[in-house]
Amino acid sequence: MLLLQLDSMKERAAMKQEEVRQIILHAGASSDLGFKLELIDTLQRIGVDYRFGKEIDQLLRDVHDDAQHENSCCDDLYVASLRFYLLRKHGYSISSDVFVKFRDDQGNFASNDIRCLLALYDAANLRTRGEEILDSAIVFTKRRLQSLMKTLEPETAAEVQHTLETPSYRRVQRVEARRYISVYEKLATRDDTILEFAKLDYNILQALYCEELKALTL
Repeated sequence: MLLLQLDSMKERAAMKQEEVRQIILHAGASSDLGFKLELIDTLQRIGVDYRFGKEIDQLLRDVHDDAQHENSCCDDLYVASLRFYLLRKHGYSISSDVFVKFRDDQGNFASNDIRCLLALYDAANLRTRGEEILDSAIVFTKRRLQSLMKTLEPETAAEVQHTLETPSYRRVQRVEARRYISVYEKLATRDDTILEFAKLDYNILQALYCEELKALTL
């Protein structure tokens, strides 16, 4: 019975995987930088990026190539932060100078948007020695996020607390996938195809791990 259920899940997952692949290919053809970046970030956090390594690598190369052109300068702090985070996380060269334009005369970043502050905090945590602007970004975003905590909805506050405790790049991927599937499921902007595939993929892997464990303990 369990084997039949697993075979059924695998068949459904294979179909959904191809649907997600088409979503990625569509993103590659899009001029919407924010859409591309959010898709990559979602696939990584929800734990299925390993299924689309080639496609995601191509998206990141395109994003990096575009970032090298002066006319690609980003005026949105959230998008600039997410782009910086993903490119640097994957070893691409990108200067922290992209954040200079977002600071005021006092060195602060003019934003109270939680999504933006979280993205900037994650980006700044990938700083290297001597990047003063990112050092100050961590101090600023941490202070601002902590000051806004009491005004947030419980789920948003929990996400902020989790990020302050463990920045995204430090998280264990499978543990994060399990956590983020629940978070993503509640988002109004979720893609149900990606969500269903993530659940199927997680359950299949869990079942396979259980079978391997049984085999090792016999």
